[in-house]
Amino acid sequence: MSSYLYFRVTGLVQGVLFRKSTLQQAHDLQLRGWVRNEPDGSVCGEAAGPTEHVQRLRDYLHIGPREARVDNVDVMFIKHHDISTSTLPIPFEIRS
Repeated sequence: MSSYLYFRVTGLVQGVLFRKSTLQQAHDLQLRGWVRNEPDGSVCGEAAGPTEHVQRLRDYLHIGPREARVDNVDVMFIKHHDISTSTLPIPFEIRS
């Protein structure tokens, strides 16, 4: 079963390798999607793939890299997502 995740992470999440570490986690989990910095200082993105893997990424977003301070994680999680119709990039990427 596949799932979809939209996320927005706030706190000290820019300038601390948050995007790069999220990219590495997503690659390790073989997810498709993207992550980017937002002008308001947050980091947002989308991911899709096997439900267990998407849930692992969601859990990671609450922690982030050692240098980060995660204050809040807003998510939209869709457990039953038809990944065959997804337009998310493969492999997971950092967007500017």
